[in-house]
Amino acid sequence: MPTVTLVVVSDHNAEPTTDAEAALLRAVIGYRIVAAVWLAILGVLILAERGTPADRPWRVALTITAVAAWTTVASVISLRDPSRTTTGWFVALDVGGAIGSIVAADWAGTFVFAGGYPLAAVFATLLSRGTVPGMIAAGSLSITAIIRLGTITGATASDTSFVIVYLFAGGAAAWAFSVIRTADRRRAEAEGRLRTEQAERARAEEHAAFASRIHDSVLQTLALIQRDGDDPRRVRQLARRQERELRMTLFGSGAATDEGLREALGAACAEVEEMTGVRASLVMVGDHGGGLEVEALALATREALLNAAKHAGVEEVAVYGEADDEAATVFVRDRGVGFSPAAVGPGRRGIADSIVARMAAVGGSADVSSKPGGGTEVRLAVPWTPT
Repeated sequence: MPTVTLVVVSDHNAEPTTDAEAALLRAVIGYRIVAAVWLAILGVLILAERGTPADRPWRVALTITAVAAWTTVASVISLRDPSRTTTGWFVALDVGGAIGSIVAADWAGTFVFAGGYPLAAVFATLLSRGTVPGMIAAGSLSITAIIRLGTITGATASDTSFVIVYLFAGGAAAWAFSVIRTADRRRAEAEGRLRTEQAERARAEEHAAFASRIHDSVLQTLALIQRDGDDPRRVRQLARRQERELRMTLFGSGAATDEGLREALGAACAEVEEMTGVRASLVMVGDHGGGLEVEALALATREALLNAAKHAGVEEVAVYGEADDEAATVFVRDRGVGFSPAAVGPGRRGIADSIVARMAAVGGSADVSSKPGGGTEVRLAVPWTPT
């Protein structure tokens, strides 16, 4: 059998902090108003009755006035400053008014003048003070009903039902409030975990992107400096260029995102030629405006060109790109020594981070085909994000 946990709310609740608490507050206020209107309708019908009118009609009118006044005051307080509904004086007046509305039926000389108005105080106490105070309020109404029942001659089943209806309705409301609050708390916790995961994912992606940029620039330049270390002029040229790139990475965007794909690929080819001396020939069919996808394609192409210039042992690398309104594809081919992708050690993260992961981050893909002695082909593809 499922276990139901009743939530006890602190005696010093502040204003509703969740959508569920605000909705429950509005529901309680709504019930209070509807119940007061129903009690007023009963009172008006009694006052208009010709056959068996109330013994004291003025007391019916006085009760309707008092109920209407307190309903107005309680509703305004609940809407403007819900924290006041948790105070002792508010609960005492609310429960006292509910008891008074029960007693008023006999006081006015008509036992039908009761209705469901007293339950408004039970629901309000459950919401503002918690389960135990709310059930105490329901018990007080039931005790009042028992005392009233003893004064009625020839009590009916309807009269007897008021002895238990307050406890029954209070228990049902306490369970319902608990279920709603528990579901709302779990929803809030799930949203909190989701926000945390999104923040962590964003930090991880930012870290990976920064690491890729450092690999593409600093580490690649250091490798070229080691290769050309006996040429001081070449070393100074590479160092100055790397200083500019590093400043752009740290204090600027590091890459232009407004240039088109054709321009970005042309800049990547020119940069690699300047850095390595290996010719990068570009053939481009179609074009596309700037954006993150263009930046990723250009940077991944640059990394593939640098890898070919460093490791393929060739003097020229071919770049072919094509773009339309839906996607773009870029091929980087060399006829060099090739390699076995499966033999690349885990410490060599250039292809995995700077090419494959970079393309995946913008919804694209990267495939590397190579074999020893058979050259290498890198295929980069990305769909355009709808604008």
